[in-house]
Amino acid sequence: MLYYTGCQKEAQELTFEEYEQYNTQFKRRLIWHFGTGNGFYSELNGVLLGVLYAAQYGYQFVMYARDANAGMPKGWEDVFRPFCPKFTMRLIGESVLISTRQNCRRNKLVNLYKMFSDDITEDDVFWYTHTNRFATAEYDIPALGIKGDIHQAMKRIIPLVYRFNPQYRQRIDNLKAKVEMPENYIGIHIRMGDKANETDLIPPRQYIEKALAIKNVSNTFIYTDNVHVINELKDMYPEITFHTLTDEKDTGYDMRRLAEMTQDERQEQLVKMFASIEILLCSDLFVGTFSSNPGMFIGMLLGNRYAIGVDYPHWLLL
Repeated sequence: MLYYTGCQKEAQELTFEEYEQYNTQFKRRLIWHFGTGNGFYSELNGVLLGVLYAAQYGYQFVMYARDANAGMPKGWEDVFRPFCPKFTMRLIGESVLISTRQNCRRNKLVNLYKMFSDDITEDDVFWYTHTNRFATAEYDIPALGIKGDIHQAMKRIIPLVYRFNPQYRQRIDNLKAKVEMPENYIGIHIRMGDKANETDLIPPRQYIEKALAIKNVSNTFIYTDNVHVINELKDMYPEITFHTLTDEKDTGYDMRRLAEMTQDERQEQLVKMFASIEILLCSDLFVGTFSSNPGMFIGMLLGNRYAIGVDYPHWLLL
């Protein structure tokens, strides 16, 4: 069974040994800073795109994650299995992608480091990896079994990177076991909370109507940060059975609250998020917003065949 999900749909494992042999052959490094204060899937999507960039253009992907946010006090391996070398220079690692102001002290420090090194940093490639050109390119990396578009590439990369350590794997499986999902169901992610600060929120009924326009819906799994969405949909569609891990404490995600949570509370939220994403990945059809990072992640793996957006007609990078 794959470590990143409980289903086999569309995923193709790339072993750690295969990737290590390919990645470590390059002397030039791409230094990635995981945990700069963004939402988890925003950070993860960046890592995945960075791994692909490095593999395509001949850089060794290395990561600094000692100061990772979102309930990972010891970094990447708090939650995941290692997949790449660690970058250990703390002063440089913690300065990457912190400020867009070129004249700030940390950017000057990183630029000075790069003057005397062949290494590049996340700052150098981040925006390019989020362009339409990168999203629509064809990739051909025989050593990693990658040939095709970005979705084909991510079917190899995501199972490599997105592997939970045994402790988190057990916690996720225990939580998933509390939801008895039928064999066939629709998966829906409805982002509420502080997403309203970025864009107009899409009414929950539009997600259901989008799914109904494609196929019959009798069972759904809803991942949302606001329990009121579940209650609203149950009233509007009594003929549909709604499954969820959202509970009464979930009244809208706000990143500012993250700093106020205890470490245990943060990890509890992470486990619920990971379990919900796995259930969505195993659905017959995913409906969500590609402008949200969880939706971008799911669409990046599943492609337009299994993932439908209510904000954009096709998956894209933003």
